Amino acid sequence: MVSQYGRAAVTATRSATLEMLRAPGLAVERPLELSGQWFNELCLWLQSPIGELATIGWPMILIPEIIDSRYRLGDTALQVYQGVEWFAPVPHQEFTAAGRVEWVSARGGSVEAGVGTEARLGDRLLARSLLVARMAGALEAYGERALPPRPEVDAASFSRRRTLVVDEGTIRHFAALAGTRYPVHDDERYAWAQGYPTILVQGLLLFMTQLYQSGVGSIGRGEMWFRRAVPAGSLLESCQSTTDPSLWALRLVGGGEIAAITRITSSPPAT
Repeated sequence: MVSQYGRAAVTATRSATLEMLRAPGLAVERPLELSGQWFNELCLWLQSPIGELATIGWPMILIPEIIDSRYRLGDTALQVYQGVEWFAPVPHQEFTAAGRVEWVSARGGSVEAGVGTEARLGDRLLARSLLVARMAGALEAYGERALPPRPEVDAASFSRRRTLVVDEGTIRHFAALAGTRYPVHDDERYAWAQGYPTILVQGLLLFMTQLYQSGVGSIGRGEMWFRRAVPAGSLLESCQSTTDPSLWALRLVGGGEIAAITRITSSPPAT
């Protein structure tokens, strides 16, 4: 059961989220230089040399809340898509990070929003990202809805590459590292109240795991479409399509359902 305080907190967060999304939508731009303990811990987590994130670090650096804490989504927001395109490694020097609400669509008491972020060094675009989430609420629609269509896949065409389990400790550590603490990923009682057996794995953690396991090059694009929630401790299969090597799937072993589909196109990983 969610306490009265918990309900008040959820209501306050939802109100702040809707205000952030309300037309014309929050837009920010600020200088960003990566350093300090958080940056070092991120390098270690990604098994990169200290100070060297290369391109694998962009999905973390371009988290909207990293750029501005006001981009926090409501506690009940459901992520449906994450896409990142990169053109250069994460730089050592200061660069410009920007974010803005690209569009909002509304239907039947719920809203869907696309929040875009990007990084530039002078006039050079280094990387950009789009996060799409759905949540309860009422807002006036604006902008052009640009959710890339989910690939049509034949489940029989996927071949298992490896199995993995994401435990509660990994989920909580990732939440602290990313600075995106949501109760469904951190509070077991809250997750129970939402109908889940335990806390859920973050969509970005699934995305980062798939990118890391498939390997990324110096220039490329990664996209993930989320289809099902993944509870902590679930046994997952990382599978690659035998007909289109750019397509990957994370499949729940217990029931065989596909939890997420990923498309990764990039130059060959550096050796």
